[in-house]
Amino acid sequence: MISGLTPPERFRWLPYDGARHAVPRELTMPGLSGTTLCGEPVVIPDAPPPKYPDGMWPECVACDREWRTQAGQQPRPVLPPPRSTLDEPRPGRTRRPKTGVSS
Repeated sequence: MISGLTPPERFRWLPYDGARHAVPRELTMPGLSGTTLCGEPVVIPDAPPPKYPDGMWPECVACDREWRTQAGQQPRPVLPPPRSTLDEPRPGRTRRPKTGVSS
């Protein structure tokens, strides 16, 4: 019977050691040990994961890359670093002088 639902993900995100790592979905019980997708050994902590916003740690780049590879998804695009407001204006993007303004 086809239900139209997608199968559950094989991995889940776990805040661990300063980043959100991908671990096998079966690793749920505190004290269980396993390996993250990036190859780091992990032990499921006794305490529940931190709630928002404390649990919004950055994703482990290596775990994300491996997750996407195994799921057949495109790699995450690499974004340029944010510009500083002190940076020079972009070429070709100059401001027009105001017209019709009297002093």
